Amino acid sequence: MPPHPRTPGVRPADEPSRLPSLTGTRFVAAFLVFLCHAFVLGYFHPETERALRPFAFAIGWLGVEFFFVLSGFVLTWSVRAGQPARRFWRRRLAKVYPNHLVAFAAAVGVALWWGQDLDVLKALPGLFLVHTWYPQLDVILSVNVVTWSLACDLFFYLAFPLLYAVVRRVPARGLWAAAGAVAAAVMVLPALASAWLTGAPRLPGQDMSLVQNWFLVSFPPVRMLDFVLGMIMARIVREGRWIRLGPLAAFALLSVGFAAQVWQFPGVYSLTAPIVVPIALLVPAIAAVDVAGGRSALRGRVARWLGTVSYASYLVHYLVLIVGHRLLGAGRTWDVLPATGLLAALFAVTTLLAWALHRFVEDPGMRRLGRSRDAPAPAEHRPDVREAPSAPALSD
Repeated sequence: MPPHPRTPGVRPADEPSRLPSLTGTRFVAAFLVFLCHAFVLGYFHPETERALRPFAFAIGWLGVEFFFVLSGFVLTWSVRAGQPARRFWRRRLAKVYPNHLVAFAAAVGVALWWGQDLDVLKALPGLFLVHTWYPQLDVILSVNVVTWSLACDLFFYLAFPLLYAVVRRVPARGLWAAAGAVAAAVMVLPALASAWLTGAPRLPGQDMSLVQNWFLVSFPPVRMLDFVLGMIMARIVREGRWIRLGPLAAFALLSVGFAAQVWQFPGVYSLTAPIVVPIALLVPAIAAVDVAGGRSALRGRVARWLGTVSYASYLVHYLVLIVGHRLLGAGRTWDVLPATGLLAALFAVTTLLAWALHRFVEDPGMRRLGRSRDAPAPAEHRPDVREAPSAPALSD
């Protein structure tokens, strides 16, 4: 569909900097990842888990893909001219590392409590978030399993000033073509991985090899395509070139892509290829509603608060699930209703711990480490834009 030259209500130059509905979507994405792990960590009887497994992997890929696209969109949307790249990096590190270090220490404590042997050489790359640059599964999944995506995020943030310098130079009339080219690259990569990368050994429960999975899922330069796509979509909205596509229509497209992801696409094609375009359309569709001042269920106080603590929730949820299962009975399984009730309780525990981590680690870290000495203190507490840092020294 060709872009509409000026979508009514979406202003290219003076749009508000806050996009509260996108904060709410962060909770949805984090909850999808929680469900993914909940479905495959042995809470349900084996026959139920086998039935859920295809959906579990699909919603997990969807949640992380959404995070990557959203991150590129929000950071680009928040760029302000004249602020140095070092301040951007300082704020990103202050956002990522304090929570990560606390969760990492908790995971080490859990492992020691269970009497597990920790290989320091395999754990250290995860501590420094460089553990996804080589396809070694016991390194990628060491200590706190979910931190593989943080390693990708860290690479995105380090590269952002250069990426933004490139993206901002794309002419407004060429933005949709650029978005299409990046999305096409994401959809072509599975074919290249299948043709060029070794197909053995196979990952348990998945129709792909370790190397293929690593390349498409956790290799930072490949996943940066999702981040760049989000950056381009942010410019499309800012330039007033967004199409007449509302969130409901975008969500319908995502539902079709998700169905194809689960039932039609085998192996490497079942990761992000079927959903990258719908997600790239859904994020700006939601943002455009906020820009135009429209109504949004994701803008409510509860949704925004859950989105604000979503990073902390993402970091601790896997630990809560494995510790909870261990305490309730390692190897024990439950029928659907009891398992659902247990998982609801564990999600409540996850949310409580996420609040504590956000309140006592993330917030103080951002205040003390994220603000340069010469930067003015923020005038008010704005959870909706804390995820969007001060921008590199580039013109917007």
